Amino acid sequence: MKCESLALAKYIDKSPKIFFIYGEEIVLQNYARDSINKFFYEKGFTEKKIIVKKDFPNIQKILVENAGGSLFGTKIIIEIIHEGGKMPNDLLNIFSLRESDNYVILIRSAIKKISNNSSWVKQVDKSALIIECKKLKSFEEKIWLKNNLEFISEEQVKQYVQRISELFPGNLVAQQNEINLLKLMYEEKNEIKTGLVYDGGEFSPYELEDKIIELNTSGALRILKSIHKNDDHYAQLLVWVIGKVINTSVAALQSPNIKSGLESAGIWSSKIPSYMSFIKKNSLRQIIPLQKKVYELDLASKGLAGLTKEQFWQELDNVVVQLTA
Repeated sequence: MKCESLALAKYIDKSPKIFFIYGEEIVLQNYARDSINKFFYEKGFTEKKIIVKKDFPNIQKILVENAGGSLFGTKIIIEIIHEGGKMPNDLLNIFSLRESDNYVILIRSAIKKISNNSSWVKQVDKSALIIECKKLKSFEEKIWLKNNLEFISEEQVKQYVQRISELFPGNLVAQQNEINLLKLMYEEKNEIKTGLVYDGGEFSPYELEDKIIELNTSGALRILKSIHKNDDHYAQLLVWVIGKVINTSVAALQSPNIKSGLESAGIWSSKIPSYMSFIKKNSLRQIIPLQKKVYELDLASKGLAGLTKEQFWQELDNVVVQLTA
């Protein structure tokens, strides 16, 4: 079974619990992944496991171990990262396994295009939902923007759709970054905040981002400490900033050219040297497991992960230290 990413909602509950996500548009890949995670989280799949290349030889063993559910009786989402190239047999063997009620398999591939005539694609098509995340046409981008700006008053939507599409034509990553910033800074009275004041000065999402990519551990921890003390209701904003750094780095590392990958991700040219240094220090193997941690922290920031407030802030500190130390 196949579908385009924007049509996923029509297929997600009709397909086997195996999903294969691929395509050029990283934002739509993330959208598909997040939609699947949210859909199955609400159905009781509350644990998550990420599998990377080094684990591929043990995939069948991992799946068998989780077929009966976790030790605590919970269901699990198993996310597999395929870095591109030829589909290994270890992954293809998954599609011949019997489906389990206790896990969902989500494969995120760096493959940009597939041939429907390939034998492996035909094999996957029989057992999974193949989700294509292709570049959007100009009119599709504007529809996508409008749908993602529903939190803004109707009078302002047209203005922001026009402004964002003109600033970042064809660059969905940069457009998504703008949407996320607007969403995080949009107050209940529908007014955009100009700045958030902490520690005697203005704090913006970019400030924490800068400290992380500059590998400035003490500076990043100082920001976290200040917000924890003065405005801890902005916890979700901080999780988003950290997630942005991690997801941008993963996308760049999976790109044939890291610098081009960063440019495609909408990173300002002035920040690219710092991102390059940051990425040299953090390999794909180091960063990918942190995506799961950010997912858990995002749930925790919404009160859905069973962590106390102090545990949440400690975990936030730990992730920053792992990224920068």
